[in-house]
Formats: sequence, structure tokens, C-alpha cells
Amino acid sequence: MTISLIEAVKLIAISVVSFISIVLILRSSGKRTLSKMNAFDFIVTVALGSVLATTIVNYKASFWSGILTFAMLVTLQHVATWLSVRYKSVGSLLKSDPALLYYNDTFQEQAMRKERVDRNELKQAIRKSGYVSFEGISAIILESDGTLTVMSDSEKRQLEKEDFIFIEKQ
Repeated sequence: MTISLIEAVKLIAISVVSFISIVLILRSSGKRTLSKMNAFDFIVTVALGSVLATTIVNYKASFWSGILTFAMLVTLQHVATWLSVRYKSVGSLLKSDPALLYYNDTFQEQAMRKERVDRNELKQAIRKSGYVSFEGISAIILESDGTLTVMSDSEKRQLEKEDFIFIEKQ
């Protein structure tokens, strides 16, 4: 497959214009738009990337459609997160609560089954945090964004289980 010089110049121009348009849309929407604070944010970020790629590659048919779609996804994400901050019911639809998977030498088996996390994944998380065993680890939490947070015993105060109990959404 060959591409003519004119087509190459058009592709470059569309890429530059798309990039500038998307940067302007993202800058006007705030930092939250590309955050991966939870699964919903991650899905929007992936969708934005897909729209951008489609807009550039299929520019003949979809340039303005792509820019409009990108702007709509950013706007819908902004509205959804705005609503989730103000209404707990919307927030509970879009976000999951963190889950305590390990606490004071005890695997929280029920939570691990519910979240589909096994001991090997917890071992991997402690290795990534610079530990070689569960010794010295007081808690491991599966955060709303899917990351595992490892907390050591070396905290300034003794951690209590209540530190990891999350208030139920009402």
C-alpha cells in the first residue's frame, strides 16, 4: 500500500489539527478527565484514545465526527463526575468502594473471592512495594481504581481495622 504525497500532507495536517483540538478540549475540561481514579474514568480514557485514533486514520469520513465525539465524551464524563460528587446514588453507580484484602497477618478470604484476587497477586503487590514477604505488612487494599495499596507496620501509629472500614454509601 502506497500513499501519495498529497495524502501524506493531509494526514499530517489532520493529525496536527486533531491534536490541537483535543489538547484544547482536555485543557478546558480539567485534570479529572484523564485521571484513572476508577473504572469509569479508565473506560472514558480508553474511549478517548480510540476516538482520536479513528479520527486521524479515517479523517476523510470522520474528522468532525471524531472531534464532536471526543468533545461529547469529555462533556459526558464531566457531567457524570459532577453528579457523582453531588449525589451518592450516582457515585455508587460509577465508583466501587476500596476493599480490604489483607489485614494483620490474615487474608480476608471473602473479600478476595468477591474481588477475584488471589494470594499470588497480593505477593506481587508486596514485591512491587519493596517487600519480600508478608512480614511487616499490616494491610493490603484494593483501591477503587484497581491498584493494590500495601501498608507496612512501620506506620507512626498502630493501624486499627477501623482505619480500613469504608463508610457505606447511603
